[in-house]
Amino acid sequence: MAKKTILRGTNPNDGTGDNLRAGAGKINDNFDEIYAAIGNGTTVDGTWRLQDDSSTEAIISANGEVLRILGGTAVDTAISGNDLTISLDTSAVVTTDGTATLTNKTIALGSNTVSGTTAQFNTALTDGSFATLAGTEVLTNKTLAAGSNTITGLTNSNLSGSAGITNANLANSSFTIEDTSSTQDTVSLGEKLQFIGSNGITTSVGANEIQIAIDGTVVTETSTDTLTNKTISGSSNTLSNIGNSSLSNSSITLGDDSISLGGTQTTVTNLSLDGASGTIDLTSAANKIRFNYNGTGNFPTASTYEGMFAYDYSGNEAYVADAGGWVKLLNENSSVSAHADVNISGIADGNVLVWSSAQGRFNAGSAGAGTFSAGSDLDQAGADVQDVGYVSHRSPDPTVTQTITVTVATKTTEHYHYGTGSSSGYLLDGHEGAFLTLSPGVYKFDLSDGSNSGHPFRLYLDAAKATAYTTGVTTSGSGGSAGDHLTITIDKDTPQVLHYQCSSHGYMGHAFQTIGSEKNINAETLSYSNGTATGDGSTTGITINSGRAVDDVLVTVNGFLLVPTTDYTISGTTLTFATAPASSAEISIRYLPITNGGTYSNGTATGDGSTTGFTINSGRSVEDVIVTVNGVTLVPATDYSISGTTLTFATAPASSAEIAFRYLRLS
Repeated sequence: MAKKTILRGTNPNDGTGDNLRAGAGKINDNFDEIYAAIGNGTTVDGTWRLQDDSSTEAIISANGEVLRILGGTAVDTAISGNDLTISLDTSAVVTTDGTATLTNKTIALGSNTVSGTTAQFNTALTDGSFATLAGTEVLTNKTLAAGSNTITGLTNSNLSGSAGITNANLANSSFTIEDTSSTQDTVSLGEKLQFIGSNGITTSVGANEIQIAIDGTVVTETSTDTLTNKTISGSSNTLSNIGNSSLSNSSITLGDDSISLGGTQTTVTNLSLDGASGTIDLTSAANKIRFNYNGTGNFPTASTYEGMFAYDYSGNEAYVADAGGWVKLLNENSSVSAHADVNISGIADGNVLVWSSAQGRFNAGSAGAGTFSAGSDLDQAGADVQDVGYVSHRSPDPTVTQTITVTVATKTTEHYHYGTGSSSGYLLDGHEGAFLTLSPGVYKFDLSDGSNSGHPFRLYLDAAKATAYTTGVTTSGSGGSAGDHLTITIDKDTPQVLHYQCSSHGYMGHAFQTIGSEKNINAETLSYSNGTATGDGSTTGITINSGRAVDDVLVTVNGFLLVPTTDYTISGTTLTFATAPASSAEISIRYLPITNGGTYSNGTATGDGSTTGFTINSGRSVEDVIVTVNGVTLVPATDYSISGTTLTFATAPASSAEIAFRYLRLS
């Protein structure tokens, strides 16, 4: 940091100088730098710290102490003015440019260089001379290791005679040759080595070259020769550029067609594939093959060609081969009489096909007892109309309104809610308390009949009329006058089940379900919950959710389902057990949804060891009834079945067994 100077201003109190705060800041900054330079930033340290090569440290006070710089062996120090000079004693120290005589010194040639001429070295030597690479010298009593040295420039004259090197003086005075059969021959230096040709090979020597050549009896890649008595292996050789005309057989014949070698034939005429086994595999599209015959008499033997398809174009019939003969294939134009088990002989208008177990076939005749024929009344088999279901008949155009006539009459046992609510009930198209199945479209309930007076016809989400349904519904009048009606448009958003009831009287109507609905009112509006408790062997009362009755709460103790009223009662928010659950018993409370205003019910029975059939409420299925025997919950369809108002056990409950029926569907 450069030194900071406090600005005093041009004149006293002229306002151009630093204020007290700014001036104090510059003073602090200057002192901070001083303290950092000669101290540790906080305390001023007036000492010098010195350290030598061995990390030995000396501390010298700047307050009067003297730092001495001393020389050593061959090193001198001197002070003159402000200069400290450190110098070497050249009489004792060798320098790069000085002249000195070294005594008792070892020079490592690996890390040092000694320079000079050979002559200078030889002059300095007292017991001999160096031989140089480029000089001409005579070597005496020297041994040259052939493995690590090379002798060059020797002429033949230097290798023989008394003045040269004789073969005997060489480490190897001969060489060995070997043929392909591993036969060897040793040739001494100075001997003649002959190269002799044989069997198509000739040799010649000249101009320091040996030539080995083949004569005209040898076949080469480029020579033109005629081969006699030769065999050429086709597996390891290739013959090329041989014209088809040069072959003994230059074509093949398929069917009636001759195909030249190298040619392409897309169609083969009159080709017959003959064999006991074989496969024709055609996996590409648009393949064509015909199996047409003029009459079945021209078909091949069926047992030979089992599984074959054939078409009789004279009779316009298709067949498939079976081991026992040709079987005709039925098509959309075939008569029902083409079936082997159908006989329509003597059939007349109004006849139906009636099964004869004795003949094992259907015969033409009138409908017998127990069969159903369409009429105006759905109650033809003696079944209650609510168990049959009235199904709407829709126009192909869903915008066409379907009219249903509503009347009111006194209920009979045929009515679904007979004995409940009003003594009067609705009839739809003459059917008492009918259960409708309606597809999407527009439906008009005609209320103009005078019997509807005082009975406003309305739609609800539940039989108890807790929640009215008005979406897509229009009304005109209250019933009993000309033009009075209720119209509903059914679509995918219409609830799956709606109830038709009188707004002034209870349980006069029934319900209808919709086909194609994507909306389940119960699933969207109802919620489930549960609770648990633990028995202590003495406590009989536990607290439950408010607004509950014994039939809309499932209570289990250690997994056994209890019977409402018999095993427990409910008053307000207190559930009271008939017998206190045992200590540590696991109690479970499952609350059934009740938001649509309906009610749940139950029933009981007692087993006698033999009876399997028991009467239950109507309109039930195995899936909406929980059945327990002595508290153990049975498996629907496996342990019991339901038909109409009869529940049938797979095995008769034991004598005195406590049977309970819990109806899950709201009433």
